[in-house]
Amino acid sequence: MSRSLEINLYIGKKKLRVTAVAIAALVIAAAAVIAVLVIFPARGVITVPQCRKLLTDNRYIIHAGGYIEDDGKLFSYTNSREALKNCYDSGNRISEFDLMITVDDQIVCAHDSEDGVTWAHNVKNAGTPNCPPTLETFINAKYDDCLSTMSFEDLAVFMKDHPDFYVVTDVKDDNEGVCRLIKSSHPELMNNFIIQIYHEDEYDRIKDLGFNNIIYTLYRATDEELVADRLMAFTDRTKLSGITFWTDFPTQYQESFEMLKGSGIPLFAHTVNDEGEMKKFIDMGISGLYTDVTDKEKQYR
Repeated sequence: MSRSLEINLYIGKKKLRVTAVAIAALVIAAAAVIAVLVIFPARGVITVPQCRKLLTDNRYIIHAGGYIEDDGKLFSYTNSREALKNCYDSGNRISEFDLMITVDDQIVCAHDSEDGVTWAHNVKNAGTPNCPPTLETFINAKYDDCLSTMSFEDLAVFMKDHPDFYVVTDVKDDNEGVCRLIKSSHPELMNNFIIQIYHEDEYDRIKDLGFNNIIYTLYRATDEELVADRLMAFTDRTKLSGITFWTDFPTQYQESFEMLKGSGIPLFAHTVNDEGEMKKFIDMGISGLYTDVTDKEKQYR
């Protein structure tokens, strides 16, 4: 009668006798864990190829938390707690959030206002364009008098509780400053942030801060930065996780668009909410879209 092969393992001065079958089982279990981490690389360092696959597989980046309904009204651009929860509960795992800095140097989730009256879009009684509010004032305000405003800390807590959730940043002012605040306050979450940059010269500074994954969004780029040859040179020397542009870009900058399609970098257009329009862009060869639509049944697949 054969006996199982036994191997002696030493932990400190203690000797443990382990069978080869047990060791094989441990190896298989470890391999399974590694496989899960490769497919869902939350919290670990995410390489650029992994991030590109994550973006491409998810296809949709939810814009500012996406549509949220309250009392029969449909809101967008809210960056609210309710939108965040609805976005995740609807099955979406990547969302863009607008980030701004209060007068006391705290990050909050808000889109800048264009009305010349308020500091943040649709957030009343929380500062004016020339006078940002304090963090306390902002979080005690409401979006359109009904939805809850959200601090960066609120977002960070949610991300800690949901490690499979990723945030694409959209910072209207002081992009590097906001990234420094993210790094200093929550370095453990850096790999779950995908940082948007707006000009070529931001890339190295953001990369040097330790943010591995960067999307180049072109809506603020200069005409010189949008020339095909210059875009090609920039994409060749960098390792971008994605590039995004406004919906008219493919027709306005045809040569640049065709060059980008051949770069191997995932391409995204913003913001597209109509299912027919979604199909048009996907058929055009674009990897995915920024959208307010959180309902997966209304996202073109």
